[in-house]
Amino acid sequence: MAYHRHMEHKRYADAAPFEFGDFVVRELSGDAFSVGSIAEIMVPMGAERTSRVSEKTHRMYVVVTGDIEFRVAGETFRAGPGDTVHIASGEEYGFHNGGYEHGRLLLVRVPGPTLPERY
Repeated sequence: MAYHRHMEHKRYADAAPFEFGDFVVRELSGDAFSVGSIAEIMVPMGAERTSRVSEKTHRMYVVVTGDIEFRVAGETFRAGPGDTVHIASGEEYGFHNGGYEHGRLLLVRVPGPTLPERY
């Protein structure tokens, strides 16, 4: 894998939001997408990411706002602002916003996904 050795800067305003199921997502990564990526995910109250397996990438979710219930490898737990959840490649996971406010997550993926796989 070739690593990019140049600085990249992507403005938040240039990261156009798009709908993905119940969520609104902004891909915040620059052109070095294959090295790693970071995305903002807005999680409305009641929204759910149904269970799936993270087949190609390690994922780290950082809860910015909200109270999100995660299910990872058969374990269920709640995560709040400042909490980080690591999901290894091959683990089954999902999450649900059962709280009383909209949630906001940052998703870090290493290595970054190859399109068309999305979130």
